[in-house]
Amino acid sequence: MKRKEEFIQLLADQIRCKRAREDVVREIEAHISDQAQEYEAEGMTPEEALAEAVEQMGDPVAVGVELDRIHRPRMDWGMIVMAVLLSLGGLAVQCAIGNITVGSAAFERQCLFMGIGFCLMLGICFLDYSFIGKYAKPLFILYAAGVLFYMTQFSYTVNGMHRGAILPLYLFVPLYAGILYQYRKTGYAGLIKSIGFLIPPLWLSWVWIPSLSTAIQLFLICGGMLLFAVAKGWFSVKRKQTILALILVGVILPLVGGAAGFAFWLADYQKMRILAFLNRGAYADGAGYYYQQIADVLSRVNWIGGAANAEEIVSQTARGEVSLFSLVALYGSLVGFLVVFAISAMVIHAFLISMKQRNQLGLMVGMGCTMVLGVQTVIGTAVNFGCLPITTVTIPFLTGGGTAAIVYSILIGLLLSVSRNRDVLSDRLYRPKWRLRLERTEGTKMTGE
Repeated sequence: MKRKEEFIQLLADQIRCKRAREDVVREIEAHISDQAQEYEAEGMTPEEALAEAVEQMGDPVAVGVELDRIHRPRMDWGMIVMAVLLSLGGLAVQCAIGNITVGSAAFERQCLFMGIGFCLMLGICFLDYSFIGKYAKPLFILYAAGVLFYMTQFSYTVNGMHRGAILPLYLFVPLYAGILYQYRKTGYAGLIKSIGFLIPPLWLSWVWIPSLSTAIQLFLICGGMLLFAVAKGWFSVKRKQTILALILVGVILPLVGGAAGFAFWLADYQKMRILAFLNRGAYADGAGYYYQQIADVLSRVNWIGGAANAEEIVSQTARGEVSLFSLVALYGSLVGFLVVFAISAMVIHAFLISMKQRNQLGLMVGMGCTMVLGVQTVIGTAVNFGCLPITTVTIPFLTGGGTAAIVYSILIGLLLSVSRNRDVLSDRLYRPKWRLRLERTEGTKMTGE
């Protein structure tokens, strides 16, 4: 036994990353125990089997050095470079379509937002994202209270909507990943509680902002994460039946909610936008005029070079929500395609990184952040080209403003943290220290009894 302890201690001393050390030691101890059991089955005494298992592990220093090389943080420089280039490209787009002018106060302010966002992104990258798994519930509740307090005390409305609070609601997504992780292996009770945690962000987006499109997007993102968790067997429930039931509810609820929202909650101008989208010809002189303009401009856009006389229309519509349409109208379809392709490439890169995570918390956090970026890109692009009703959208990197820069920097920072720690954190259930002490105390009492 002493020989084993000495081996483990020497090996652990070679692991420089403290967060990886505990998991590595656990894996080595399990391997030694399994090997010792095999030797016992061959006829050795327990002492001889353990000594032989330790001996077969080799030189503890050499093994520890090799494990230290493997289990260490790895910076994803590719994603950092893509984030920087896309941020600069987004700034160039804002200048190209006339939203801001080089040297103006707006340009300087946007550069400041980009700098703050980049620093925030790197700072979060160096954090241990497992704190989300440890403190998901209190963080979720505190953040919900903070958003509500902000909307009631500081936020102002534009056309009856708290537009400044829309993007911050998407930060519920990584927190919801932690909620799902905490309810692993808790059966149907944990599944129902996880569904219950969907209510606060949906309620805030639907009732308080109010924004039906934001509520639908959050529902799709968090609902997709919940389905993925069930499919991966996180809740220890009947997978096929549960997934089918969730999909049925997920289809019925949005339909019922959308109908109820249209009937009771949406403002008249919001209802008019939906009606104009569904029947553009009947509203061509009113709310449907925008869709007619889009169709007219796009029919005249060249692959290289914008549509003739598009400047006047763009000057009337140039704002954050339609920045991509303005870019295509002025400079051609190829430019718009390259911009969407560049953003999509980063989203796909982030998705692939997330799917390769061995750590289940990292998998869910990365998946949630990627889904936010992906959904915002798809819906934003669709709204820009008239494929969805006009609504407030923010395409990553193309939308200006401090809120967009900060929120997307946080999401990308979490993705970088997940990627950086892919060889550091293993798949284990993260709990606050007070809960670990309580569980150990209860375990000791049970052993004593």
